[in-house]
Amino acid sequence: MKDITRDEIIEAARRAAAESDDPLSRSDFIRRTGISEWQINRFFPKGRWTEVKNLAGIERHPMDKQSRSDQELLSEFHKVVLEIGDIPTWSIFASKAGVSADSIRRRFGGLQGTLKAYREWLELNNPDSPILVVLQAKSHHEIPTPPDFTQKIHPNEYRKWNKVAGPQYGPPIDFRGLRHSPINEQGVVYLFGMVSYELGFIVEALQSAYPDCEAKRSIGKDRWQRVRIEFEFLSSNFRDHGHDPAGADLIVCWEHDWQDCPIEVLELRSAIDALGG
Repeated sequence: MKDITRDEIIEAARRAAAESDDPLSRSDFIRRTGISEWQINRFFPKGRWTEVKNLAGIERHPMDKQSRSDQELLSEFHKVVLEIGDIPTWSIFASKAGVSADSIRRRFGGLQGTLKAYREWLELNNPDSPILVVLQAKSHHEIPTPPDFTQKIHPNEYRKWNKVAGPQYGPPIDFRGLRHSPINEQGVVYLFGMVSYELGFIVEALQSAYPDCEAKRSIGKDRWQRVRIEFEFLSSNFRDHGHDPAGADLIVCWEHDWQDCPIEVLELRSAIDALGG
């Protein structure tokens, strides 16, 4: 893994923003520079991408400079929906909207919060809109997360429900076609396949031998570089499986829990938050 400093990340953000015709998003920055989500989180654990933008002096989206009302944000979301005829992903929204995806995502609490607010906005402003049918169909796939996965017996005593035979699932995430978060390596491979191109990867080969995957990733404008990938559920599984760090360039995992990992890590849990549903 190439060593990089906090200042180099800030300078890379300045250069990438100068080369971009549009406001620089986190996913665009990762794709253009090859700097990973993990490296951003490592050096900027509190503010993360927002802190990088502030320190690099990157302008916010032109229409985000003044506070926008809920009505204005939802009207902008509606404009994009009408243009494409469907609910946009965050990347499509960012490419077509007059406000940043971050502004509406923060205001309403992510994709599900935005869709809920948009549905209420439509019911009030355009109750006959056929888009309501689309939103209703999407709502059929929403899985409510219980407030607590335990059963309370006494005021200060809890116990978990006993496991029974049958498949188990991760917490509901409803990310595109994936209803639950991964709970094993196979789930990580599937999720990476869903988003690899958006994250700047082209997969060349998959194999059962170590390392799991050979790919190329975008490291700048018109430049790609070979990368050997090992898939793990937790980054520490790489160590537990006894893999030689010299044999891989990148760990792709659901959760990064290995603080002193000697090679680069892509944590998908963080990456899909940036991509949105």
